Amino acid sequence: MITNRQTFLELAKIANARGTLNETLLRVYLMNMTRAYRREQAAIAVAARERLFEN
Repeated sequence: MITNRQTFLELAKIANARGTLNETLLRVYLMNMTRAYRREQAAIAVAARERLFEN
């Protein structure tokens, strides 16, 4: 299952509310959000490319 980048934001908010959000955990959440964003952008690019060759 591919995780939405908003999920990592919600996890960071939960950890912050609990007081367990440290620098390392924040860095992990940010990297995961970045990876999810790149996956989204890649999917958009692939869809656009497929549409280009469809015609």
